[in-house]
Amino acid sequence: MRLPTVRLLAAPQQKMPATSSIITLRRGLHKWQGKWLHKKPANDRLRAFFVWALDAWPLIAWALFIWAWPLQASATHALSTQREGCFDERRFCFLLSEKDDTSGSYVIRVQRYIDLPVALTLYSTDLGYKAHANAFLANNDPIVLGETQSPSRFFSTMRVKWTVGNISAAHNSEYRYASPLQPQQNYPIVQGVNGKFSHFGVSKYALDFGASEGTPVLAARGGIVIDTKRNGKKGGPTPDFAKHANYVAILHDDGTTGEYYHLKYEGVVVKREQRITQGQLIGYTGNTGFSSLPHLHFGVYVAKFHGRYQSVPFSLQNSRL
Repeated sequence: MRLPTVRLLAAPQQKMPATSSIITLRRGLHKWQGKWLHKKPANDRLRAFFVWALDAWPLIAWALFIWAWPLQASATHALSTQREGCFDERRFCFLLSEKDDTSGSYVIRVQRYIDLPVALTLYSTDLGYKAHANAFLANNDPIVLGETQSPSRFFSTMRVKWTVGNISAAHNSEYRYASPLQPQQNYPIVQGVNGKFSHFGVSKYALDFGASEGTPVLAARGGIVIDTKRNGKKGGPTPDFAKHANYVAILHDDGTTGEYYHLKYEGVVVKREQRITQGQLIGYTGNTGFSSLPHLHFGVYVAKFHGRYQSVPFSLQNSRL
């Protein structure tokens, strides 16, 4: 959080008139004081100014102090009592509040500001021998994670990883998903379950549908948009391109998320917290992220701590899968 900066500025220096004559009001009459500037020596004027400044300075300094003191006190109080650090467009924030004792410690809390679940892990040397703490933000109540003696050290060294979704999700295995590309028979699965290229481990149960760039992507299941990315421009066949992938993630009513990846640049047409129905247009296919050709990656996931996730088996309508 940036605190206001108090600056004490000197009064601007006044510029004397360029003319050699000035007008003064005396007894209601305008009287010309011809050649006044030339008659009064410059040294006398300068000496008079310094005498006036020395006499008036204590009063000026006191007025500036009275003006600035409330701002300084407010800034100092805010600095000593609470600090804030927010992530992902204020999806959640870390709040540091000074304890009501003489220890000089600050309590570390985390709180979400968007009504969507998120699992996060905080890494900090202030958290003891494990040096990390997990928090599942299921509601807007703050969660205490630990304490620190130095807010500046905490925020300069801490790290956080998070995954949207519910860590306690139990996937409804009876639900049959619509194909996200229609008509279904026109878009073959080019990499399925246990695919050797990238569908193993946590993405074991994901599916890749072959499709040219710009193909409409439809929601395979209804829910609430929990996350999106639309500004990625790069794509390539190695994992270092993964951060450039555009996507839509939809939270289902069982706590799982349906995730649609490799959308084209600016190819997302929904926004976070928007409610979606099955079959609704959510974006357009592309080739961004960890991708060797235009296609759509779709999977159903459960959130885990440490920024991890796990895909789960699911079934498509009108398919053996």
